[in-house]
Amino acid sequence: MESINVYILLVISLLAAVAGGMAKTYYTGRIAKNTADYYFSNAIGSLVVALVLVIWGGIGLISVFTVVLGIIFGTVSVFQQITYLKALKTGPMSYTSVIISLSTIIPTLSGMLFWKEIITLTQYIGIVLMIVCFLLSIDNGENTKKVSAKWMLYCVIAFICTGLIGVMQKYHQSSVHASELNGFLVIAFAFSFVYSIVAYFIVKKRENITTGISGPSISMWIFVLCGITAAVNNKLNLYLSGVMDSAIFFPLINGLGLVAMMIVAVLVFKEKLSTKRWIGLLIGTIAVVFLCDPFV
Repeated sequence: MESINVYILLVISLLAAVAGGMAKTYYTGRIAKNTADYYFSNAIGSLVVALVLVIWGGIGLISVFTVVLGIIFGTVSVFQQITYLKALKTGPMSYTSVIISLSTIIPTLSGMLFWKEIITLTQYIGIVLMIVCFLLSIDNGENTKKVSAKWMLYCVIAFICTGLIGVMQKYHQSSVHASELNGFLVIAFAFSFVYSIVAYFIVKKRENITTGISGPSISMWIFVLCGITAAVNNKLNLYLSGVMDSAIFFPLINGLGLVAMMIVAVLVFKEKLSTKRWIGLLIGTIAVVFLCDPFV
């Protein structure tokens, strides 16, 4: 991947994330009915990710460091996925998306604090503009579900987990074990599969759920799509987190993702954006230019 421009990889990762995000939104809104469904979808998706990555690059020799961090990464990823899906189910999508996007602050600050990364004035402006874009993306006039304490709890957990995922990506790729990238992800998602499938049966028994997931054929295609896009997204993001400054990569990938989802909402789902969101979209585009720092 070293021979490919990082911004090309960034675009490919973004497209994978958007495709996966659309599939998850459809699954959450149309198919999933309970917590067991979320765990089952995450289990199958994680299994597909692990299989795709094994085919893509194998596992190779891996260190204890990679195994331990991979297990932690997998555990945090499960909590992130489950709480994110529950937040989408129980609260407004616009607020949820923006809160999760703002989690970019955690890995961004970690780059400056732990890896002593230097940020230019232009890039600082880009970070501020991206935060403004996130905030403008909230449409108070939108006909959405009301917020609740349960929704807020899900958002807070998903926010922290998403930020920690970014920090762990940077931590691994800044270590001497960076070459174990594929093995790290295979371990993480294999563990995520085991954790999720066990949790699925526990939750199903505890909540006395006797029926399976609605529309199993459609669901399986969604799981496969989510798994493939997640494999591409995670592998590229893990690599990019090691070769790009945190204050550039994380705002870019989160900001571009939010902007892309708004564009998809307009072009694919024929949703109408408010004036405030159009302004946010414009500011987000400008922020991307500043973050790439073409003035140096």
